[in-house]
Amino acid sequence: MQKRSYYGLLATVSFSTLGDAAGLFAMEWLASELTDSKLALGGIALVSGASELLLRLLGSPLSDKLNRVRLMAVLTALRILAIVVPLFMGLTGSLQLWHLFVAAILSGAGAALFMPTAMAIIPGIADDRKLTRAFAAVDACRSAAVLLGPALAGVLITASGTLPTLGINALCYAAAICSLLILRRIPVPAPTSIPFSIMSYRREIAAGFSFYRQFPAMLMIMGMAAVSNLSSAAVWTMMGPYVRQILHGDATVLGTLTTALALGTLAGLGLISLIGEVKRRRAVMLGSLTCIGLATAIWGLFPVYPVALAAVFITGVCGPFFGSLSSALHSRLVPAELQGRVNSIRLLIGGGLQPIGAFAGSAVAQLSGVPAMFVAAGLLPVLCAGVMAFLPGLKALDGDLAALKARINGPLLSPSLLHDTPGQLPVHQ
Repeated sequence: MQKRSYYGLLATVSFSTLGDAAGLFAMEWLASELTDSKLALGGIALVSGASELLLRLLGSPLSDKLNRVRLMAVLTALRILAIVVPLFMGLTGSLQLWHLFVAAILSGAGAALFMPTAMAIIPGIADDRKLTRAFAAVDACRSAAVLLGPALAGVLITASGTLPTLGINALCYAAAICSLLILRRIPVPAPTSIPFSIMSYRREIAAGFSFYRQFPAMLMIMGMAAVSNLSSAAVWTMMGPYVRQILHGDATVLGTLTTALALGTLAGLGLISLIGEVKRRRAVMLGSLTCIGLATAIWGLFPVYPVALAAVFITGVCGPFFGSLSSALHSRLVPAELQGRVNSIRLLIGGGLQPIGAFAGSAVAQLSGVPAMFVAAGLLPVLCAGVMAFLPGLKALDGDLAALKARINGPLLSPSLLHDTPGQLPVHQ
């Protein structure tokens, strides 16, 4: 039953993420057909990311309080609605730019708690000895879907147009809901006897942040992830204009680049599996960010197709070394009762700058050109890694994690915070 549930979760995450990636790509391509403004593309990514981050913050306790399988089904249904809006308006010949913004907001809201909830399920269905591999497999499926989604969308847009592609995206979400049926026997969170109040709910949100108060090194990790994701959002939001205006290609060329990134990601995950347990986590994670940034900067300095193809493959290979180590650290250090909330806050911090990066990247590209924006975006993670290399806090993540685990002698929150009584959050040293 554990294996069946785990494979069902893999299928759900893969179908859902594929729909997310392909759907956003198709909506951005529709926007580029309706207007030549680069700011419109950045605006769509901005509102989608902003709605996702807002609901991820305000709704983080729901992943630990509600039936997780049903919550994931509702969130997937919301994303089907996000696809139906532009699809229906396009078929009736009345599609306007603001319809795409509405669809982007709905899509972001639906995606907000989906992955935190899925990640909270994993410790309950995976053997503790295989927990790192379990997270790595989920990361692999998710990364492949994120990168293959635009490739699939690009081929479908070239072959049949943008609107039929949106219909395929809706089918991906429907398949995700069907695969959730395999998870129907997943244990649900125990109901709480504490009456609901605004104050108690605020404290449950704060519980997710308490983990990072106790482990500042993990907060530094997520800060680096935020900078890297800001850079990545700026680059990939402008991939459409880059392909059309710099490479003079079509959607198929863009699909080829995203496929190269997916292949690089799978290659990186394969290398991690061969290497096994990494003890010098600090050096590997900082090196990963540095290589990604240098590849992106070189890509901007030499904006030709062979360099672009090599750069996206290199960034794909390096990315999992940071992401998989971060997932493994969280899975080992986060208490079970806080999995949903900490995962929500983790994704909130790591992805918090993505909407800003998407919009800022489009603005820089509008003013200085896409290649110049790529160079600037590549230098950001390099500078961030250079600064972090001089901070001693990250050294605590190297070697055996027993010393860090020993700091968790019980729940991260004191019992008083589980009740609606006045008080302040404890500060963990």
